[in-house]
Amino acid sequence: MSERVQPGTSSSRTELSAQTPGRCTRTAEAIGLAAVWQDSGGGLAKTASMKPFLTPIFACAIGAAALATGCLPAFAVTPSEVASSLTVNVRDFGAKGDGRTDDTGAFEAAMKTLAGKGGIVSVPAGNYMIKTHLTVPAMVTLEGVWRSPTSWTQNKGATLLAVEGAGSEEGPAFITLNANSTIKGLTVFYPNQDPSKIAAYPWCVRNAPGDNCAIIDCLLVNPYQAVDFGTNPSGRHYIRNLYGQPLRRGIFVDKCLDIGRIENVHFWPFWTWEEKTGIRDWLWKNGEAFIFGRTDWEYVFNTFCFGYRVGYRFIKTKDGAMNGNLLGIAADAANIAVLVEETQLFGLLITNGEFVAMGGPKPTEVVVKDTHTGTVQFSNCSFWGPGYQIASIAGRGNLTFNACNFVEWDTANQSVPAIDVSGGKVTVSASYFMKDAPQMNLRADAQSAIFMGNHVAGNVKVTNPASASLQVGLNAEPKRPVEQKGAIVVDDSDGLPEVSFTKGWIQTRHPGTYHLGTHWAWKGSGTERATFRPLIPRTGSYDVYVYVSADANEDHATNAPVTVRSRAGLKTVHVDLSKAKGAWKKIGTFTFAGGQRAEITFTNNANGNVVADAVKLTPHSK
Repeated sequence: MSERVQPGTSSSRTELSAQTPGRCTRTAEAIGLAAVWQDSGGGLAKTASMKPFLTPIFACAIGAAALATGCLPAFAVTPSEVASSLTVNVRDFGAKGDGRTDDTGAFEAAMKTLAGKGGIVSVPAGNYMIKTHLTVPAMVTLEGVWRSPTSWTQNKGATLLAVEGAGSEEGPAFITLNANSTIKGLTVFYPNQDPSKIAAYPWCVRNAPGDNCAIIDCLLVNPYQAVDFGTNPSGRHYIRNLYGQPLRRGIFVDKCLDIGRIENVHFWPFWTWEEKTGIRDWLWKNGEAFIFGRTDWEYVFNTFCFGYRVGYRFIKTKDGAMNGNLLGIAADAANIAVLVEETQLFGLLITNGEFVAMGGPKPTEVVVKDTHTGTVQFSNCSFWGPGYQIASIAGRGNLTFNACNFVEWDTANQSVPAIDVSGGKVTVSASYFMKDAPQMNLRADAQSAIFMGNHVAGNVKVTNPASASLQVGLNAEPKRPVEQKGAIVVDDSDGLPEVSFTKGWIQTRHPGTYHLGTHWAWKGSGTERATFRPLIPRTGSYDVYVYVSADANEDHATNAPVTVRSRAGLKTVHVDLSKAKGAWKKIGTFTFAGGQRAEITFTNNANGNVVADAVKLTPHSK
């Protein structure tokens, strides 16, 4: 229906300035509206469908267009009436926000008033007990008070308390989003969850079948499962500024055939990381932060997770696997930082990533399963942490590491290669291997590998028992420091039989260490031992030096014991390692038998941390 108004007259609140017939023919498409004002037969028809779109911003836009054309309508509703019709407050529908009263009905009633037309359901500050679950209608935003993601804000701001479904992963999600709906500025907290006895719950947020669901500026404190954008089709999903500590699963994406976007996600101990509760070991055994199934051209930017069994997991579902662009992603304190079961052939393009494996059994930054047939490319990424291995690669797919930093692996000093290839094709180029340990091993069903243009600590150690197609070249090896003529030097990187370490020693590299870095150990009772065994060319007296690495953190011992075995027996010298900048320090003159190995042993029975970097023997001159 429409209301006709003659030029120069008024009806209800509608006025129209005098117009020349035909001059005001316009479509609102020029300013993004779906209504049409038209001058027909000397009159103006106003379509009723115009009203829901007339926000103050649209009104200004129409006014500007009208001034430019001389067509000046005045609408039948005021801007304040329009704004109020698009926003409702849960308090006006009976929500108490006292943390005790069940506010489920009030929330549902408020959202129902906007169903079919869209708008904002405002949630003021308060603790809202939701004893069942919520469904956000299409085109509706459920909005709290936060304008950025927060931390430690359970029971502050706009907090929803979730209690339904304890004991089972199945059941309705706490919040279900319909097409074009959003949650924004909210905190969700599970008050009955216990870190010492983790209970399963259904998903916290799930999309119903439909596109363009969004989560913005939210904190999900401790959900068992956080975001499910995979059970139902989830095209063009949008997650921005999401913080939380999901327990079993963080974000699951699947059935996305049109580009989804995930950015600025931070999964960290926003609830607790108290070791005595057992939550650390539980997460290292069970937790998965990001899980990707079928999603095409997914964009993942600036995401981080801490303390999970798996940081990023790529799987194949009945709908397929992922291809996408992952920029600035990170996983810290993981058991496996990146787990690849399958990808699309177009591949995962992972750039500027940071990955640390250190928890659980055999911590490894990248694990590629034998089911993999696609492509994964790491560019400008760093891998470190006291882990077992950088990458374990199987399958028939393609893996590339380019311009990457490999800092730590083989912390038990068992000659574990940084990259173990048992299948597929691998390229490693323009990268830095910062530990003097094996860089790559090709075995089993490895197909081919290129190891080209890399910098290594020590010698290139690439082995190929699989007899795979292998190209190795243009790699740079460091030169050892030049010492005086006749000096005998054993560095901590030399390996057996020259040097051995017990399990507790940690290799590191920083300015002020000798050659390729140093080993250090926490202060203790002497259980950690590092033994250097220089081969003595001829019997005689030798001056013995130890290299005292730089005390970068000012925590080195002032009484580090160093025991020398010589022809005279054992003698222990206590060395001040504090405030050192990296230099040789003479600890005495000793007589050794020719053709045998001397023994110089460092232990951690000291008042501070100790280092075992290098030893040097020079013939003693009287």
